[in-house]
Amino acid sequence: MGIVPGCKDKGQARRPPPRHRGNDMTTDLTVEILREIRDGIHELRDDFNARLDQTNARLDQTNARLDQTNVRLERVEHGLNDLGKFMRQIAPDQAKHERFHSHHVERLEEDVSDLKGRVERLEERVGP
Repeated sequence: MGIVPGCKDKGQARRPPPRHRGNDMTTDLTVEILREIRDGIHELRDDFNARLDQTNARLDQTNARLDQTNVRLERVEHGLNDLGKFMRQIAPDQAKHERFHSHHVERLEEDVSDLKGRVERLEERVGP
């Protein structure tokens, strides 16, 4: 045993602290309550760990679905970029075709107008 602090006699043994001596029934009840608390804590921890495992599994599933969604979105993004490039490429060609066709439509309208005039003159000579 160790030396009691403040003792002049270095050879004097240290005494254990005094214990509260209650009756055995009180001590048994206290021990039983402490065991129930301990068991409750163990059950609570086990339940918490099970719920945490379930939450982690759902989170893993959500992350997997998110990864799949990101892959699909990347495909859509690339498709839209390609479509945009194509549209920018054909826009000048479309304008050129419109100018070409509008010029020919004007010529056709002039020809139709000329033909109408000729038909009217022929009808005037021949009669109705």
